[in-house]
Amino acid sequence: METKLISNNSENLIVFLTGWGCDDNQFELLSPKNCDVLICYDYSSLDFLFDFSQYKNFYLITFSAGVFMAGVLKEKFPIFKKTIAINGNPLAYDKYFGLSKEVIKAFSEISKENVFEFRRKYLVYDEKEFIQFNRFQSKRTIESSREELFALQKYSQQEVVPLDFDISILSDKDKVFNPSRQKEYWEKKAKKCIYLKNSGHFPFFRWNNYDEIINL
Repeated sequence: METKLISNNSENLIVFLTGWGCDDNQFELLSPKNCDVLICYDYSSLDFLFDFSQYKNFYLITFSAGVFMAGVLKEKFPIFKKTIAINGNPLAYDKYFGLSKEVIKAFSEISKENVFEFRRKYLVYDEKEFIQFNRFQSKRTIESSREELFALQKYSQQEVVPLDFDISILSDKDKVFNPSRQKEYWEKKAKKCIYLKNSGHFPFFRWNNYDEIINL
């Protein structure tokens, strides 16, 4: 697993488990305000080493595949004051609540030739977001993302106890996870559900900083 620490000399730390294929570059549009942020990405390996002792308060933001990975990685993390899931769920490969066969097939067939069309179809809400998404696109290779996909499928075959989440944030136009099944899952599991209107799978353009998310 790769990490990047954004330091604001704070005693508060947000651990951010990003989605499949992501890196820190995709979230440069967000900044920390009253916290430090540890961005985690590329789950091809579970190697992880970080000193949490310098912090007092911990918060968790997870996105897409990161929601599932929170359960896989939970023993490596401290106790969080608040946990947030964005457009994903702990049962990422479940036949009912998880990714559809169509989406898994699209993920596995991504290439340099079709990656932009994939983003337009599955990740963003409209053309304005598509342009903005490409400005902050991941610098990872297609091969790296494909290796990570194999790793995620392997983790899903293990017995993983899901992490409990306080807040679930769901986009109404998500094309990766089925919105109605997401709603069905999270209304029984999260303490609070927040529904985003006119929003695709990648909803981060609507926030200016990480603090806005953890204060929802």
